[in-house]
Amino acid sequence: MAWASYDVASSVYFGIAPTLLLPLYFTGLLDGYDNPTAAWGILAAIAVLASSAVALAAAILSRHISRFRLLTGFTVGLVAALGGLAASPGGSLLLPALGFIAAQCCYFAAATIYESYMPDLLPPDLVQRLSGFGWAIGYLGGMLGIIALLGFVSRHPGPEDTLQACIGILALLSALLFGVVLLWMRATGFTRLGENTRAAGFSGFFSILSRWRAHRMLIRLLAGTILINMGIAVVVTFTAPILTSRYGQTLPDLLLLLLMIHILSVPSTIIWNALLTRWSRLVPMCLLLASWGAVLLLLAFGAGPWTPQIVVLVIGCCLGATASSLRGFIAEIVPQGSAPAYFALATVAGRLAAAAGPALFAVISLRAGASAALISILALVAAGAVLVVYHLLQDKPAHQAKG
Repeated sequence: MAWASYDVASSVYFGIAPTLLLPLYFTGLLDGYDNPTAAWGILAAIAVLASSAVALAAAILSRHISRFRLLTGFTVGLVAALGGLAASPGGSLLLPALGFIAAQCCYFAAATIYESYMPDLLPPDLVQRLSGFGWAIGYLGGMLGIIALLGFVSRHPGPEDTLQACIGILALLSALLFGVVLLWMRATGFTRLGENTRAAGFSGFFSILSRWRAHRMLIRLLAGTILINMGIAVVVTFTAPILTSRYGQTLPDLLLLLLMIHILSVPSTIIWNALLTRWSRLVPMCLLLASWGAVLLLLAFGAGPWTPQIVVLVIGCCLGATASSLRGFIAEIVPQGSAPAYFALATVAGRLAAAAGPALFAVISLRAGASAALISILALVAAGAVLVVYHLLQDKPAHQAKG
């Protein structure tokens, strides 16, 4: 419970800021560009690449510094970066861009350390349930943040100033929740958890890369995850701007849609996780991956007035389950004592995907339009789905034996 509560606190930032507030804020600042949506995609890609390097550094540091100390430090950095974004002068681009990059770096470095605790908490046959549980209850923090923002924007209309004030509210709420969670984690022994295996630290990272043939299962799973995450990153980064420009959705409208995603994601993540751990891994995962194809097609060709609600419905039914499942699959194959290295590699792979997806979308949309870009991303997601399904087929006997 203490571990999963960090998901609750972190979703206040990650479930709202980079998916809704920051895309709207930066597309407003970039309004003078020919294609503000594409320019926002390039900025998002730069932030993701920077966060990859910092996540890698966090894994290296975990060999020499307590993981809990690193988690605390990067969490404080995230809250400080959010506060800096809220205090950035209006009309300026440089300072908000640096604040956004810093927030992304701190968030994903903290996520690397946080997720590396999973193999220390439960045996391999239970980590998938743990991952799904943490992801499911994590949406409660996002719901709390959205409700607070809805109350604020209903009293303070005015897009640009309101967006900056909303970021400040998230910073204050994040500081409160993270403070409580970190104190709880300290009280339950996270300062000592798994530290006796810390000496293996980052050395395994180079071993994974240099002996890739011996880690084919991991490399194949990561390759599939990268391609799928490219599609998810495009959906997360561009859904709000697309719904705003094509369907005229306002900030309160988008907050309500985002709240719908969070509400749907809690039961859907729990249900999908139960299916994956108690029935079949293959069939639910195929359905989840097909759902992302449906989302991309709706964003590319949807024209009806109910398209935003249908898009949100599908995202809410598959977002948390897909992410927690892929995280759980990696945790299942982590050797004892190598969690920081494995999750650093997974985080870097995920960050590269999250950078490549928006960057590719931006380049193709500038040349051929948003619909062509979304279809190109769909092809990559399909290729990633094939790799993940192949991994599940190959891993099925081992998984059943462990169960």
